[in-house]
Amino acid sequence: MKEKLDFLSELGSIGASYATTSLSKMLHDAKLKLTVPQSRILSFSEAANFIPNPEEIVVCVYMRMIDAFEANIAFILPLKSALTLAEYLTSEKSDHITELGQSALLEVGNIMLGSYLTALSMLSGTKLNPVVPAIAVDMNGAIWESILADAGITDFVTVLDTHFSTDQLELSGHLFFIPDHDFYQFLTRKVSGFLLEESK
Repeated sequence: MKEKLDFLSELGSIGASYATTSLSKMLHDAKLKLTVPQSRILSFSEAANFIPNPEEIVVCVYMRMIDAFEANIAFILPLKSALTLAEYLTSEKSDHITELGQSALLEVGNIMLGSYLTALSMLSGTKLNPVVPAIAVDMNGAIWESILADAGITDFVTVLDTHFSTDQLELSGHLFFIPDHDFYQFLTRKVSGFLLEESK
């Protein structure tokens, strides 16, 4: 387990670096900082109980990987954080996520997910083919059940806490990575090889 957490720490660090660069350009804010304070590996059953309040409204940007390996990856923000970010991006103040706000949040989520997939592709040495991301605004439990149901048979769920800030805002969310069984086995082998190279 420690080896996998070390791998996730490296994934979080590299993914955050890529995302920071891309988001800074998008937001025209060189002072933007994105960090991953904690990484977790949860079993399938633990993941189903990870959400503390299933009725809380959240915003989720979701992407699937297809072809050689299949996996699901999602970035979830609490509604309050999503509204703050949407207002920051669009200068449109609202008590709900507008169409313009959804478009802006989808772009941020696409950058976030794409950055971590780039890092994962680099660390695992394999090409990953994601589909076009989608966005949903719904209750936490409904979104999470949909993600787990779509993931099918899986052994573990990776959770990367994400925290980003600028001079004007500070908010946190979670990034979930759920590989299918074959991808899980492949990554397990790659983790050992990666850490062996790191120790040389």
